[in-house]
Amino acid sequence: MDLRITDPEFMQRFEHFAFEEVPHEDGQQLDDETRYMAILAALMGCQGIDEYYFVLPRALDAGLSPIAVKEIAYQGVDYLGIGRILPFLNATNEILAARGVSLPLEGQCATTLENRLEKGAEAQAEIFGEHMKEAWRAGHINRWLAANCFGDYYTRSGLSLAEREMITFCFLAAQGGCEPQLVAHAAGNMNLGNDKDFLVRVVSQCLPYIGYPRSLNAITCVNKADEARKEQMNMKKETKSLFPVGGPNEAFAEYFVGKSYLNMLTTEGVPIGNVTFEPGCRNNWHIHKADQGGGQILLCTDGRGWYQEWGKDARELRPGDVVVIPAGVKHWHGAAKDSWFTHLAVEVPGENAESQWLEPVDAADYDALK
Repeated sequence: MDLRITDPEFMQRFEHFAFEEVPHEDGQQLDDETRYMAILAALMGCQGIDEYYFVLPRALDAGLSPIAVKEIAYQGVDYLGIGRILPFLNATNEILAARGVSLPLEGQCATTLENRLEKGAEAQAEIFGEHMKEAWRAGHINRWLAANCFGDYYTRSGLSLAEREMITFCFLAAQGGCEPQLVAHAAGNMNLGNDKDFLVRVVSQCLPYIGYPRSLNAITCVNKADEARKEQMNMKKETKSLFPVGGPNEAFAEYFVGKSYLNMLTTEGVPIGNVTFEPGCRNNWHIHKADQGGGQILLCTDGRGWYQEWGKDARELRPGDVVVIPAGVKHWHGAAKDSWFTHLAVEVPGENAESQWLEPVDAADYDALK
């Protein structure tokens, strides 16, 4: 049914807003291909399949390649699930076939089943920082994220890494309820050159398709990521750490109270990470487990912090202090309430070594430390 006939007043206003006012808003414009990539990803995110049938032909007419369209749908599986992407993939195939495009398209896969984890971790590190090279070790979901999401999809050709991070931002913004991930991916976009101004323009061009609440939430997340980025830059200027401060420690954020930053100095042989805690930040109780060997050594380089083993008094840490943590010992470490704190975390090689994360440190017990 033609809405221009059944709902002429509504369609007059919607079409003017979506097709004239928004695309040509001064200071909020995008080139056609980028604009349509964002809109198609947003329609997948908000499940706008009927509008997708209308927009996709326009996107192809504007120069967006069939390969780019397919890559958007493929990557959407990791952020929306196959159940929500399948109708869009079928619609894409239907529209492309009707236009005489031969399917399947040329393959874009750039990894093997043997190297997808390694290549995926490298892609994560390029977007979010070197600390992500070891993030997959935090658990099986993290390993799947590196191997499947990033290794299987982000590494593919057909879209640049910056374009892939942009469409991920659109998937998350459009579906709503993913604000923590949206802040992280806004930061990832900024790391790849998709700055705050660009992301605001992306949200603006998607607004007619996802509505005001989710658009305003997305802008809030962009602002949070930008503020955190500025705060991190200021912190880097203030800290006197011997080694460069890494990016936000997103991969392990759920196991920390407060903000921390991680720079993996090396992952070869003996992994060594430079960990920086903001004042008041500490990790949860945890155990480094191993069948043989294993454990961790902390080399304190800057600020003031604390280390505590289960059942023992907390130990104050200052630059030059060394903490040897045997495998199997339940412990935590972090900054003092009034000081930044930095240490090198040296992972002692071991057989079947892994970290078991436990409960947070009792807030009252931490607050009692002087």
